[in-house]
Amino acid sequence: MIYSRQLKYLELVLKNNSIPHALLLYGSDFEYQINLAKDFLVKINKIEDKKQIEKEFHPDTIFISREEGKKEIGIAQIRRLKDFASLTPNHLKHKGIFIKEAEYLNEESWNALLKTLEEPAGNTIIFILANNIKNIPKTIISRVVSLPFYNEDILSKTHSTKDDIIITKLCNMENLAFAERIDLAEEIAKKENFFPLLDTWLIKLRSDLLVNNKKETAEFMESLAKAKNILLSTNANSRLVLENLFFKI
Repeated sequence: MIYSRQLKYLELVLKNNSIPHALLLYGSDFEYQINLAKDFLVKINKIEDKKQIEKEFHPDTIFISREEGKKEIGIAQIRRLKDFASLTPNHLKHKGIFIKEAEYLNEESWNALLKTLEEPAGNTIIFILANNIKNIPKTIISRVVSLPFYNEDILSKTHSTKDDIIITKLCNMENLAFAERIDLAEEIAKKENFFPLLDTWLIKLRSDLLVNNKKETAEFMESLAKAKNILLSTNANSRLVLENLFFKI
């Protein structure tokens, strides 16, 4: 099933009541992302009437996107989010902040959002929605749970059977011989954009952690997140970074 890992993770989050303070949903399937985010907020709050949230006018939600005629999402808009996050909910247990087209935040806006993420409000969840993570600062990515989404047409063209095999190998890394890990690191490093593969792997690890709560899983997730940040923010040799990561399992 498409998005099975992402949906399984969100299902476990609800089951274990371990709600993250911020979710980054990215990929080409934008309508699916925004509808999923709205539905997730409904399920968190265990409410039946979701029409106000779906239509984006519930008093305990706020939706931010580029204003008409603007090329960027400005700092004033993000400051509104911080003020909103500090408010007590009117009806919902968890308020919802939705940032659409997040890739259009400017540098000042990202810095303002970072401050909100660093001091999360326990009764608010932030949904950051973007087409890609290319322009999203690593400081933001490191403080959120990332879930990649791509529509079926894109998947049929860019998400190949080889990618499925790679993901399977990543999820079973502990069973791979050292030589196989080296070959896998080289194969992934050659890809133009391998971050969705790493995010999919993270989703699987997060799901495992929610079920088993193993210290080893949490420690490796931290190593994976650090490796991803290095790859996003430096010109480090991708193959060597991945090899070093794979040998930690």
